[in-house]
Amino acid sequence: MVAQPLAIHGHGLLPGLLAVHLLHLDPHRPILLLAADQTPGGAHLEPVVASRLSPVARSLVEPFVVSTWPAYYLIEAGNTDLQEDEVLLLDPLQVWLELQGQLEPAALVAPCGRIELSGCRLSWDGGAAEIDRLIDLDPLIGRSSESEIVGVDAARRLTLPVLADYDAADDEWSARQYLPLGDERLVVRKLPRADHLIAQQSTFETLLNGLTAA
Repeated sequence: MVAQPLAIHGHGLLPGLLAVHLLHLDPHRPILLLAADQTPGGAHLEPVVASRLSPVARSLVEPFVVSTWPAYYLIEAGNTDLQEDEVLLLDPLQVWLELQGQLEPAALVAPCGRIELSGCRLSWDGGAAEIDRLIDLDPLIGRSSESEIVGVDAARRLTLPVLADYDAADDEWSARQYLPLGDERLVVRKLPRADHLIAQQSTFETLLNGLTAA
């Protein structure tokens, strides 16, 4: 059983970004990162609004930005709202590659399956560790969204990227995002409906600001 003073668990990009942040503060800090997604860091490009990020959070995500937009549409109840702002598109693969260069292979687990904490013993599918502290981000993030990549015909119907289209919601999904890849392809992302969660997609920046404040 390996010993790791700090373990981070959760879906999506936030657990990896938190690990990168903590390693910036202390490159020698032992960290165990347990990714709940099938793909490390999640399988989704993550859009964030630059003006909503604190200076520390903006500096943290800068190396992982693969595209930027000058503006976006927010669509709800049939109305469109042009927001004059900069949207940054983050790539989880870049975050994972960064962590692979800083952590031992055994400290990066994906997918981890179900985790269980008993005293100082943290166990997951196929492994266990003695830890001093667990940061479990699942209560903030919840289950992952779903994405598919579509071709140029769908992209041509958009005058600008749609950051969130609430008119496309249904009983399972709270909204859809349409994220251009810059090569005549488009990512269509469905955001999970989970009213009981503390966080929704629009507060990703707020969560990142809070996690990097200390």
